[in-house]
Amino acid sequence: MEPNPTPLTQLIRSETTVAGHRNLYCLHYDACLDVAVKLDWDSWSCEKCPLFKLHEEPRSFAGMFANDRRGGGQPH
Repeated sequence: MEPNPTPLTQLIRSETTVAGHRNLYCLHYDACLDVAVKLDWDSWSCEKCPLFKLHEEPRSFAGMFANDRRGGGQPH
């Protein structure tokens, strides 16, 4: 399976909306972000990607700050 980001016509403006369009914990997220930047997309989605539902746990190589969510009641 290959990563398959697709462009969106509107910007994603809230964290709850991001979760519905992108899998932030996918091992290919950074590569897809690079594709979106290189192709000058305003926004993009993982929804049509076969990998969208995989890698749902926080990536172990990400720092603790990378997996923190604002407003979660955790001290920073």
